[in-house]
Amino acid sequence: MKTEIDFFKKNIRSWYKKNNRNFSWRKTNDPWKIYLIEVLSQQTQLERANKYYKKFILEYPNPEKMALASRRKILNLWSGLGYNNRAIRMHQSSKILNTKPFEDLYPNFMELPGVGEYTNSALLSFAYGEKVITVDTNVKRILRRYFKINNLDKFIEKNQKDLLSYSNSRDFNQALMDLGSKICTNRNPKCSICPLEKQCMKYIKEETQKKEPFQNSNRQKRGQIIKILINAKKVTSCELAKKLNIKEHRVKKLIKDLERDGFINISKNKYIEIKS
Repeated sequence: MKTEIDFFKKNIRSWYKKNNRNFSWRKTNDPWKIYLIEVLSQQTQLERANKYYKKFILEYPNPEKMALASRRKILNLWSGLGYNNRAIRMHQSSKILNTKPFEDLYPNFMELPGVGEYTNSALLSFAYGEKVITVDTNVKRILRRYFKINNLDKFIEKNQKDLLSYSNSRDFNQALMDLGSKICTNRNPKCSICPLEKQCMKYIKEETQKKEPFQNSNRQKRGQIIKILINAKKVTSCELAKKLNIKEHRVKKLIKDLERDGFINISKNKYIEIKS
């Protein structure tokens, strides 16, 4: 196993030096910047997330600034990125960080809404230089294919120290993310130009996920309602049904879901508006 790990590390390191994606947040150890890009890049291509990152970091260079912003403003800046729940959780997190900074939360950031094991490990690696592997979908795919393993958690627990010895964990993790995005893709991996190809076990299992069609889906309609409310401030369910060209009973269900998730308020006279 040591031979395979040494080959893996050496060739990943060499490939990354020549092929890394040059993003500004890859040069920082500011946990707020790391947190922002991690939230923005969930279920989003990194290049697209980076465009939003530039807007957000310019507007909110620290959590204190975001904590003072209205939910309407956050959602407006987020518009077009999808999965608006992330924006709400990010805003909630900024309010927590306004009174309890990252240093007080370290090393467990899971007190922040929406932060799970991956984002926690990303903060530890990228902001604090801890020797941890950030296990995202790209990292999982590469390790499984190269080492031919099924029980990934057990493998990492056993080999993490060797995989990260004499390595910068930030570079190691980002190298795997870039390799997974460019070369070791889910479908049609480019094995012939992969730096690991000579010793890779090529344990390739295509990852399939059933996704709800976006067009006319509840997710699309929820996003459209938020966009209408950002611009119109407050409307009725009847007005929303007309604007969206759907039945009012469906609008009422969507509104109920949005209210439950903390996006909106409904006044006594049935006006709907973004929650402040």
